Amino acid sequence: MACRCSPLLLPLLGWSALLLAPMLLVQFANAAIFVDDRGVQHTWDESTKARVAVRAGIGAVSLYHMGMREEQLAATWGLWGVRGSDFDPENPSQGSIYPEADPSPEEAAFLASAVNLSPSCWKNPRGCFQWDDTAEVLGMRDEIDFIVNIDNGSAEDSYNAAEEAGMNVIFIDTFYEYNENCRASNYSIIDTSFCYGRSMIDVAQRIEELAVFLGVEVDQNSLNQQKQAACDAAQAFTETMKDLHDKGIRVKVSIVDTELRDDTGVTTASVADFDPIELWVPRTLEELGMPLLHAASYENNEYGYIYSDEYFPDCTPGFVNDTCNGNTYFPVDFWLIDSRSFILIDDNFKLIFPDRAMLAGQYWSYPRNDGSISYVMIESLLNEYRTRLGSAVKLQDSTGTCTPADPKATAHLVADGTGGLGLNEFICYDEAAIQQEYLQCPTVAPVPPVSTPTSPTPPTANPPVPTSPNTSASSDAIMVSTITSIAAAAVTAFLMFCSTSG
Repeated sequence: MACRCSPLLLPLLGWSALLLAPMLLVQFANAAIFVDDRGVQHTWDESTKARVAVRAGIGAVSLYHMGMREEQLAATWGLWGVRGSDFDPENPSQGSIYPEADPSPEEAAFLASAVNLSPSCWKNPRGCFQWDDTAEVLGMRDEIDFIVNIDNGSAEDSYNAAEEAGMNVIFIDTFYEYNENCRASNYSIIDTSFCYGRSMIDVAQRIEELAVFLGVEVDQNSLNQQKQAACDAAQAFTETMKDLHDKGIRVKVSIVDTELRDDTGVTTASVADFDPIELWVPRTLEELGMPLLHAASYENNEYGYIYSDEYFPDCTPGFVNDTCNGNTYFPVDFWLIDSRSFILIDDNFKLIFPDRAMLAGQYWSYPRNDGSISYVMIESLLNEYRTRLGSAVKLQDSTGTCTPADPKATAHLVADGTGGLGLNEFICYDEAAIQQEYLQCPTVAPVPPVSTPTSPTPPTANPPVPTSPNTSASSDAIMVSTITSIAAAAVTAFLMFCSTSG
């Protein structure tokens, strides 16, 4: 049988292979890899701006701080502000009760440029954590390169459905460092003994890495200015925390609530008891020296809820008042209450929960699993807390001593119930144990001085010879050579096939 391979194909094959080599080189050179916090590997041409769908307040605003702009934001879902806020996304210029945590008008305009995937709940102050209709998301698949899930692994069914339909989902874990034994690819927890808590700097750095991967035009000097401001805020904050330790002040992170008790028929207040290692804002504060009171252990790592009668043991049950409020379940001098329940604290609340710190106005809010996680937010929160805590005074007659511990240690941050400290224990202030990631200020390029232009220096007759090869050019040449060799090998194989056909 005659050879079926026409000789006319040889020039076409050879030239096609040689023309393809530079194209392959360009694609290879621009290819970037991002491994998310499920261990899933994503690839993208970072010279191209990826379009994303992302949860609004926690994700999109964080990416905005890193440099993302409207052309990359295809869609958002969820709240724009933090839970409990009176922030109005349709009138952002009026501000809110949480200006340190809610979006600015510029950030709100960025969010408004995208499709809103959760119109049913995007203004519900109680929370909004997922899009309304997965079919709508799937209908935008040609407009969305990546769904970005910056969260704690909740609402996993929605993300799994999108992924099963072929959409790319990138996960950044706001709770735990990546460990293959901690979280499965479907977001479920495998083994909490391998789950170690993250603080804000850990998450912000991951989001910065993601922004670069997505092709965001990161203004490095502007970003360094953000980091410098966060660094300055952290330094001032940790110095204030040392003063708090010297004063003997204790801080408790909690959630408050009220309810009508069925057993007594009396409206009572309650405060939640949980360990500060469970949330990224308290973890941040403790890593920078805040004297945070830790919690008791509860079944299945659930929160404990302490009611007024139990909280004030010297008061007669049902008759809690400020004449018997000296002895308390927690020796608190300053409260940090989550933004959702913070709005419950008013004069009526203080009547049924007459804690000395509450009566003295020594309390403020914190975003609980809410708000952006960026260098901008780190600066904003630390400055706010430093100002409010800086004037605090000791109110309780607590005499407990601190516990020497490293707030950054995995044994302290592990989520299996063995981490943290015991009830009402707190970590000693130790400058050597402060999280240095917050204090490593970047080099910010100085503003060039205005000067009289000078004539350019003429080139030298004998320009210097490089002492080492250009790594990038050398690598490109190697890749071109490799791809060309592969093309030549393909031609050779083609000829061998033709010679043996018959």
